[in-house]
Amino acid sequence: MDARYRLYDFGRAAFGTLTVTLAGTAGTEVELVIGEVLRGGRIDREPGGARCARTCRIVLDAGEREYRFPIPRHRRPDYAAMSMPSPLSEEIACFRYAEVVGECRVLAVRRREVFPPWDERASGFVCDDERVNRIWELCKYSIKATAAFGVFIDGERERCPYEGDAYINQLGWFCNSADPEIPRRTIELFTRHRTWPIEWSLLMPLIVRDYLLYTGDAASVAAWLPVLKTRLLEELERPDGLIGENGFYKELIDWPPWERDGYESSGVSLVPNCCRYAAFLAMAELTGDGTYRHRAAALREVIRRTMWTGTRFVDSPGSSHTAAHSVFFPVAFQTAAPEELPELRTMPMRCSVYGAQFLLDAMWMSEYDAEAYALLTADGLRGWLHMLDVGATITMEAWDDTLKPNQDWNHAWGAAPANLIPRRLCGIRPTAPGFRRFVVDPRPAGLTRFASVHPTPGGAIAVEYRNGKLCVEFPRGMTGIFRSREYESGFQADME
Repeated sequence: MDARYRLYDFGRAAFGTLTVTLAGTAGTEVELVIGEVLRGGRIDREPGGARCARTCRIVLDAGEREYRFPIPRHRRPDYAAMSMPSPLSEEIACFRYAEVVGECRVLAVRRREVFPPWDERASGFVCDDERVNRIWELCKYSIKATAAFGVFIDGERERCPYEGDAYINQLGWFCNSADPEIPRRTIELFTRHRTWPIEWSLLMPLIVRDYLLYTGDAASVAAWLPVLKTRLLEELERPDGLIGENGFYKELIDWPPWERDGYESSGVSLVPNCCRYAAFLAMAELTGDGTYRHRAAALREVIRRTMWTGTRFVDSPGSSHTAAHSVFFPVAFQTAAPEELPELRTMPMRCSVYGAQFLLDAMWMSEYDAEAYALLTADGLRGWLHMLDVGATITMEAWDDTLKPNQDWNHAWGAAPANLIPRRLCGIRPTAPGFRRFVVDPRPAGLTRFASVHPTPGGAIAVEYRNGKLCVEFPRGMTGIFRSREYESGFQADME
């Protein structure tokens, strides 16, 4: 090993800047490197894709001096949409490691990290399966670290807010923080800009519905309703009642495209229409207007008439193929009952990290607790433990670099367990705006013990589960419904 080489590990990747204090002979050239991937004990200078690896050379002055690593201004690849600027007066990058190479004395190496307002104690989870603890910590930290720009972004590669990313990101945020500012800012931004995936415009009513449940901020929701009506995409509706692609809006289904399990579509298909069904139901909840429920029922009838064979859904009208997405999305979006699609129970992870949110949601909604837990803790290529194994400290854009060569390693849409563990495994979910009413319905599968702290606008809900017994503490003024095989002695007296 080169004696002039020094590696510094900050423990986790974070968005920030680097300064070093060096001393040496004037005129000596020193190399500084920042990155987030190691290879052979050194920073990988060519990690590929959008993984960070930046190098600069500085010429030392006489004596001790502080030097700042120059980070060039971020540019998203296609320049076609908004890319969020650095929250500092200088550019930032996401990195975990720093190297100093050259003849000098290193007196200090400092990373200035950029994080949102964040209370580590506002949320917590621990259980008797260390795998789940590690996944929880990875995903909780991912929600914190990627909120450095004051809105939910997709990742460093684009730094662009997208509704699909924000749907997952917002749920993870509210399971860890009751602060509504970043979610509100993100939604405000979406009301002024829209993106191309059909499903992601349709997710806007669901995003706002969740925002209301977790915050109780009815005033903001009322202001957003006129825009939400435009996100139902009436302009894409065909005479048969289904929606399909046009010149701007395209189906996403899953991303990258080769994670779609062979999904067949010619521009009109199952998943976007199931998403629209869920959007109508969310609008009915937000507005109290029964017309949306009637429209949802009519769309469901068309979906089933054109794409239900009696035993399964096909991907699109006229197709004979059923991708994994044509099983779990109809259940997640409530277009089908779980008993109609029994193959969901044994479905492997045939989807991306984005699709995993909806697959595991559907499985836990269907009470396939053990099967969902097995996917959550899987140690194969498509799993969160694999992200940890390859060295990521923030969730990745894809399960592996081989599945998306241009991916970044700081994508919160990969952090679905940050909401699945509190919402599904622990079963803590709001049922009225601002958590005034809530449910605790644990689905712990193989766990015998867990403890969870969940933030709400009125204070924290604390849940402890031990060998089938459930104990819940929550602030006054809230009403809970609790489901467990056995209650702690005296527990029900606290349910006022």
